[in-house]
This record gives sequence, structure tokens and C-alpha cells, in this order.
Amino acid sequence: MGIEPSPNDKTQSASLLQNVEPVEVNRRMATGDTFVVNVVTTWCPDCTERQKLHIGSFAQKMKSHGIDVLQINVQLLRGDFISAEHEQITTQFGGHGYPRTVLINHGNVADKNNVEIITEDTLSELARNFIHIIAKS
Repeated sequence: MGIEPSPNDKTQSASLLQNVEPVEVNRRMATGDTFVVNVVTTWCPDCTERQKLHIGSFAQKMKSHGIDVLQINVQLLRGDFISAEHEQITTQFGGHGYPRTVLINHGNVADKNNVEIITEDTLSELARNFIHIIAKS
């Protein structure tokens, strides 16, 4: 699939991750898009430290199959949603548990029970699973 960027090129990988607000996720769902949403919080070390090391590579794998990865931060402080829209999208995608990685396939939630998937190996496996689900649809 073309030339692979260096795995050490964190800048390019990180740029594939699109930080968005709930309105953008809802807009893309309404138009029937297929994409991934990574739900995070500012206070969660699994989100801000552990997963952050590998989420760019995950986004790169998904993008190589034409799938965007959007990231939405829903809380700055534990238990305090940024807005009612942030709380609603968290509930829609399965509730608390961060980071949560959700597959939206043709505008519908296809897989949402992926909480604390933070290592390189588990994110690679999740990418394979998502790609398989999309290919079957």
C-alpha cells in the first residue's frame, strides 16, 4: 500500500488523528460515514500518556484503509462533562470508561466496547478487527 512512513515519525501519525467536537461526530453519523471515534478525557492517564504513544499508529493503519479516526475529549475534570452534548455522546457510545474506541460503520455504532485499549499490540488488533467488520459490511 505504498511507502510506509517511519514508525518513529510520530508527527505524521499524530496528524492523522482529528480532534473534533460532538457536532462533527453527529454530522458524520447523519451522513452515513464510516469512521472511528476515540473518546478520551484530560484527567485520564491511560488517555493522555499510555494510549497517546500508540494512537497515531492506529490512526495511520485505519487511514491506510480510508477510515478517519476522530478524537473527542469529553471531560477536563473527572466526572464533569464539558457540555451536555459531550455527556450525550459518551452515553451513546457506551458510557464511562476511557479511552473508549468506537467504530461507526455507515453512520451506525458497529463496535463500542473497546475500553482501555492502549498498547501498540492491542490497538493493532483493534484496527484489524475494525477493518474486518467494515470489509464484511
